[in-house]
Amino acid sequence: MRKMMKCAAAWVLAFAVALTAVPVSYAEDSTGNPEAEYTVPYEAVEEENAVDQESQNDLAGQAQQNPDSVNESTTETEADETLGGAGEEDSQQQTPSEEEGQTENPAAESEEQTQPAEEAQAEAVQQQTEADVQEKAALENEQEAVLPELTYRTHVQDIGWQSWKKDGEMAGTSGLYKRLEAIELKLSKSDYEGSIEYQTHVQNIGWQGWKRDGQLSGTQARALRLEAIEVKLVKKDEGTAPAVGYGFLKNVLYYSGHVQTLGNVKEVKSGSVLGTVGQYKRMEALSVRLKGMDGYASGNIRYQAHVQNIGWQGWKQNGSSAGTTGKALRLEAVQIQLDGEIAQIYDVYYRVHVQNYGWLGWAKNGAVSGTSGFGYRMEAIQIQLVPKGWKAPGSTAHAYLKKYTNNELTYSGHVQNVGNVAAVKGGATLGTVGKGRRLEGFSINLNDSADGLAKGSIQYRAHVQDIGWQGWKQEGTLAGTTGQGKRMEAVQIRLTGELASYYHVYYRVHSQYFGWLGWAKDGESAGTSSLSLRIEAIQIKLVPKKDSQSAYQTGKAYYNTYRYQNPKQYLQIRHVQKTLSGGGYNLSRGYMGLKVWYVQRKLGLSGRRAIMDSTTINAVRNYQRRNGLSATGVVDLATWKKMGYSESAWYHLGAYASPLKTNPASTRSDCIEAMISTAYQYLGNPYIIGASGDPNHGLDCSGLVMQALYSAGIDPAPVSPIRHSRPGYEYECRNLWNLPMKHVPYSQRQRGDLIFYKSANGTIIHVAIYLGNNRVIESWPNKVVVWPVQNSHRSLIAGVARPFV
Repeated sequence: MRKMMKCAAAWVLAFAVALTAVPVSYAEDSTGNPEAEYTVPYEAVEEENAVDQESQNDLAGQAQQNPDSVNESTTETEADETLGGAGEEDSQQQTPSEEEGQTENPAAESEEQTQPAEEAQAEAVQQQTEADVQEKAALENEQEAVLPELTYRTHVQDIGWQSWKKDGEMAGTSGLYKRLEAIELKLSKSDYEGSIEYQTHVQNIGWQGWKRDGQLSGTQARALRLEAIEVKLVKKDEGTAPAVGYGFLKNVLYYSGHVQTLGNVKEVKSGSVLGTVGQYKRMEALSVRLKGMDGYASGNIRYQAHVQNIGWQGWKQNGSSAGTTGKALRLEAVQIQLDGEIAQIYDVYYRVHVQNYGWLGWAKNGAVSGTSGFGYRMEAIQIQLVPKGWKAPGSTAHAYLKKYTNNELTYSGHVQNVGNVAAVKGGATLGTVGKGRRLEGFSINLNDSADGLAKGSIQYRAHVQDIGWQGWKQEGTLAGTTGQGKRMEAVQIRLTGELASYYHVYYRVHSQYFGWLGWAKDGESAGTSSLSLRIEAIQIKLVPKKDSQSAYQTGKAYYNTYRYQNPKQYLQIRHVQKTLSGGGYNLSRGYMGLKVWYVQRKLGLSGRRAIMDSTTINAVRNYQRRNGLSATGVVDLATWKKMGYSESAWYHLGAYASPLKTNPASTRSDCIEAMISTAYQYLGNPYIIGASGDPNHGLDCSGLVMQALYSAGIDPAPVSPIRHSRPGYEYECRNLWNLPMKHVPYSQRQRGDLIFYKSANGTIIHVAIYLGNNRVIESWPNKVVVWPVQNSHRSLIAGVARPFV
């Protein structure tokens, strides 16, 4: 005999299939979006096994026929009732009714009535004792029965069939995003009869048919997902059942919107992309709703939008439109949150596709998603529900980006003769312009505490007079010096951390001579070095990397040599004032120039060429004799001073160099114009052979070119005014031709070139400065003039040399 009756209702199967709220694997499309289809959370399935009424009737009949037999599948209560009924029937058989006694066995009735009362009482006690024994035996048999063991296993993506699990152990995976594709369940090691039945809901298929006792439910090799299950047998009404969660929440999240040029777009469901990607169209409105939640959970969904020129609108809910239509205003950011019961069991995640940045990270539960301050349009959105506390659908980094304003970036400094100056905001000028004051030190501060601001720091350093590059400084620390009278000459500024991923830092300096240089960025040098030039002011700005950079392409930001320089094989430009020594030379036979010119004027020989010829020398001897000087015919300082000229003029007239009109910031054009403007200072002055003095005096063609070159930063050495005055150096134009200048065909002549002329036999005899339009400035034949490049005085061109290449 079986130890227990069949018991179909003694145990309840608590069966929970946990389906994740995120895709099992995020297969990305060509735009980088995860697959749109999304399986929402798990369903707890409870089945009650009711005893079939017909089986109960059969069992009752068997009990009447054989009170000692107990069916295994009968419950404890049913067993008690069956045993009790059997004892009652035996008593009735031993004590028939009066009606039966009268019709069937009157003799027995007479006999029974004659039994003593003591025997009847003893017999009743014995019958009750036997009933108690039977009931006790039934209870003992039940306690000795082996309880059923439930085992199960799962088929998992990339793993296959896992090992068998039991009694609430998890089958499947957690945190690996691998789909559960099939399950098998079975009962074993039990004195109970019966089986277990189960069914699964499969991606793209829905509910499959019922399976039982180890049969496969689900699919294999079709990449269709479940995800994980936990299964446990719990004794019915014992009070130890697992907590039953909310049931399988069908696709209840839907959203729609309004898109630029497309108008209202079709509603999509949880996890799908609403809007456009790669079409550069702004989203203008959004509405979200929950539907079909009856029997699952209660609550609603709320949301609001940040709109161009409006800012944050009020909260909307359950299908109301957030944003605008017909106004061509872009959505820039959104907030979405759940309310009520659904908020206790789900998180709402959402992310937006933004102009220039693409898909941002996932935000959740009312956090801001999108941008503010940039003026970037929101182009698409994804929204989905995820079981409370479960992992986000993807990266949550940078779900919201706020643009830095001028208020977050400030900088202060130390200025010559002023001291410490107050901080200014981003983009403003720190220092002075047009006052010739050096900026000696500066520091920068950045406040990145507000939500949405990219985190990081700003670092900077200075190139300081007599020190060079200092080490990098952190926010708030002074770069440069104070109290040392040293100029800053250049700076470098850079960003770190997330800040460097989203922004450029641009900066420029106002440099001595140069004025405002071009913008440098991200650690580049701004200013000068090796030129001994002071920084006078600075400007700094943070600029998003995705914004247009055209406003900051304004020229070179840093110079460690001159802005313009000739190639190395040609005359080099040096923006340093040229000084000459050796102007105190004596005037002997063959000397030329201004000093000779002054001697001749004193001696009444002003009509002659300014050369110490025989006539001039004899006149000098006579002057020396008359004035008690040694009659050598050589003009020395004593003779010069006796003639009434100053000692200063003695040195100056023979060693003059034009003041420098260029600087390290000068361009090629600046140099050419400096040269030509200096030549014009001599316009109308007399032609004086061998002379190259200041604009108050005359000079010859070579002397004019020399002074013009000095003013533009070129030293034509060994050609010089001093050498030009010596005997044999009348035609310095020939030596100028041989200097390392670029020679070009006459047909390619340009403003600033030197035009050389020749004699009939090909010898170079003259030089002029070309002005353009076939005109030159030159000293010939008797004064400095401007006229055609070819004229009646000379027309034979020897060649063209270009001092500024």
